[in-house]
Amino acid sequence: MRLKACLALLAVLALAPPAAFAKLYVGDAAPDFTLPDSASTMHSLSDFRGQVVAILGWTNG
Repeated sequence: MRLKACLALLAVLALAPPAAFAKLYVGDAAPDFTLPDSASTMHSLSDFRGQVVAILGWTNG
């Protein structure tokens, strides 16, 4: 399972636009991104503009 997670991360990084790797500083706006939830519904950070957002990540590996 850990191998699958690593391969998925590598795929995301390989497909990410160069702007995704720009340096960010405290106070900068977060770059927009889209990720699926546990029900495979896609959500973009921009959908929550003006709201407090906490992003939690975990692995089962």
